[in-house]
Amino acid sequence: MDRIKAIVARLKAWYEDLVARWGLLAHVIATLDRYNHRRGNAYAAAISFIGILSLVPVMMVSFAIAAFVLVWNPTLLTDITDAIVEHVPGALGEQLNSVIDSAIASRRTVGVIGLISAALAGIGWMTLMRNGLTEMWGGRVKRNAVLAKVYDLGTFAVLGLLFLTTIAMNIVSTGPLGRQILEFVGIPDSGVTSFLLKASSVIIAVSATWVLFIVVLAWMPRCAVSVRAIVWPALGTAVIFEILKSVSSLYLQSVLGSPAGTAFGPIIGVMVFAYLASRIVLYAAAWSAADPRNEQYLIVDEVEPPAEPEPQTVVLAPVYEAEPAKQARRLMAAAGIGAAVAGILGRRRRGDR
Repeated sequence: MDRIKAIVARLKAWYEDLVARWGLLAHVIATLDRYNHRRGNAYAAAISFIGILSLVPVMMVSFAIAAFVLVWNPTLLTDITDAIVEHVPGALGEQLNSVIDSAIASRRTVGVIGLISAALAGIGWMTLMRNGLTEMWGGRVKRNAVLAKVYDLGTFAVLGLLFLTTIAMNIVSTGPLGRQILEFVGIPDSGVTSFLLKASSVIIAVSATWVLFIVVLAWMPRCAVSVRAIVWPALGTAVIFEILKSVSSLYLQSVLGSPAGTAFGPIIGVMVFAYLASRIVLYAAAWSAADPRNEQYLIVDEVEPPAEPEPQTVVLAPVYEAEPAKQARRLMAAAGIGAAVAGILGRRRRGDR
């Protein structure tokens, strides 16, 4: 048993020394502790669930607006629709295509219903997202309930426009519009141009996603966060997000070969993608907050402030002070009295005899 305790103590000392020497490892551990302590997994699950619910009405509104704008250019609208559906293969792509066609055909009704539904679902999603990001920086902030909802709705609208801009840039770079632009400019189609188009599409996608996550990580928390504090974590988040999109596309292509995969694969894939994407964003915020250089941006939880330490118990006891001279005199007097009493008792006993 002593040997096991010694081995555990050596491993603990080695681990502490490794953390002290490697700043990156200490940063990773601090990030994980902050993420778990501030309920990161619970927020990620709630954000992904509400995000999936709000996805359909947002798409309905988006394509209803696109139908109003591009009603005189149906060819361009078809190209945009095909480019979006192209990234979602199989049965889910067919369902998405039918939703888009319905939104375009009934753009007036769908636009109004989708706008109301998107507003309600978007407020809930934005509230959870902002609370989760704020938690990573230390806690929650008390806000006026009505003004907070209005501000969250405006933030959701701006973020939606930014997200649509990101999708449009991806469509231009990866879809048929990219090749049409090359033809319009007069650049011939060849292996080199195809490679350059593919490389530029990746760079454009990562750059657009980078800007999107800079806005999310710096603007959405309910506390002041500098762009400098999150610019590099936002880049890492953008790269991981693009990799996750590619892996999700490969997953959908692999599971749609069977009837069970066709029935349950797409929705499971979307749920897993939304959950992982939410965790990536919250981890990026926790990474930024765990950086010692960003300590000035940390806040204190206003809803559940840290508990104050309990005061120490004070024990009151009487204190007796004794003077040595008086104590000696008292002892001598007691001894004298005791001797006198003993002498009197001894005389009485002899007299009785």
